[in-house]
Amino acid sequence: MNNRIVLLCTIVVFLAGCSSSSQPQSGEKDRGREETKKLEGASAVGYDGTAIRKNVDNTLNKNDDHNQDLDKAMKSDTEGQQKP
Repeated sequence: MNNRIVLLCTIVVFLAGCSSSSQPQSGEKDRGREETKKLEGASAVGYDGTAIRKNVDNTLNKNDDHNQDLDKAMKSDTEGQQKP
């Protein structure tokens, strides 16, 4: 009788651990840029791949912002030259 109870409890615990609630939430983790996803592979050789990816993502975001500022400046400059 005791063996059956232990077996039943073990099965219940096992099934509780396999519930769908253990799936990772899609909104929890900062995914960053798709093109830098492979940088996390640096973790396999002893580097902090997540930190490297975040650093590269940050640099690329700043570069994109800078390029947008340059585009705005060029548009405003060309509009100013066409109006005389």
